[in-house]
Parts: sequence; C-alpha cells; structure tokens
Amino acid sequence: MIFSCENQSNPIVVKDRTPQKLDKKLSIKLNSQWVKDEAFRIEQYCVRQGWKTKSTKSGLKYIIIEDVHDNNSPKAGDQVIISYDVRLMNPEKTSCYHSDSNGLAKFTIDQSTVESGLHEVVTYLNKGDSAIVILPHYLAHGITGDSQKIPPLSSVLYYIKIIDVLN
Repeated sequence: MIFSCENQSNPIVVKDRTPQKLDKKLSIKLNSQWVKDEAFRIEQYCVRQGWKTKSTKSGLKYIIIEDVHDNNSPKAGDQVIISYDVRLMNPEKTSCYHSDSNGLAKFTIDQSTVESGLHEVVTYLNKGDSAIVILPHYLAHGITGDSQKIPPLSSVLYYIKIIDVLN
C-alpha cells in the first residue's frame, strides 16, 4: 500500500497491517517486551519518588521503612500476619485495599494463594518491620488482574507491616 500527498518524489510505504498469528514465539517476544517496559516504568516511578529500593532477581523492589532488628524472620511454612495498604502505581488512584477496612492478612509462606511477590518479600523482613513493596504484574495479580479493583497487567504498590510470625 502506498500513500502520497500531492506529488511527492518519495512516497511513504506502509507494510501490510494484517494481524499476525499469535504463536508461541510471538507470545514470548511480546511478553518479554512487556516485562522490560514494566521494569522501566517501575524504575522511573521509584526515581520520581526518590526511593532507593532493593531489587530481587524476580523483579520485585522494596524499601524497609522500619527495621526493628528482631531476629524473627519468616521462612517457608511459617504463617505471617500483616497489615497492608494496596495501591496501583497511579497518583490519581486511591487505595485499592487496606487492612483497616478488610482486616489483617494471614497466610502461610509458599502454601497460600496470596500474590507470589508477598510470599517472597516477607522472607526479607522480620516481625515488626514495615516496607514499601512494588510487585510487577507477574508477581501480583498477573495478566487478568483481580476482577475487582486491580486491572489486568498492573504493577502493584504495597505498604506492609509484619504484625506476627507463627512458626
């Protein structure tokens, strides 16, 4: 297809816009690009906030706000009780979920259906610690969101505090 405005000597050639078949190779390529773009957006958000975050291999970022130096660090199989405030990385969006209205969260590390990023981050903290945590979509609510307040493919910002660790 060739488009031209008046008689230009160099017409603009537009490639065929026929939708591509979404096969495994293309799906992996698109997902890889989405993850890179999301990591960039998260990094830029942290820079704008002035946060010096710790990053993990999985892609989550966190800052310990309060470190009580208690040596009661949760591990796989322990139950943790946390207070939380869940937000989207959107300055116009208010809190999505909050323990003040929904109650404290209690889950068993590596054995519960809460976001996988929460299972990971609580193992870096101790009882009494609080942190800001940013979970990329694949460690939060994934490609579908939570069908309520978290849209599909959303990075999620958590403010958490470990209230108790039950071994």
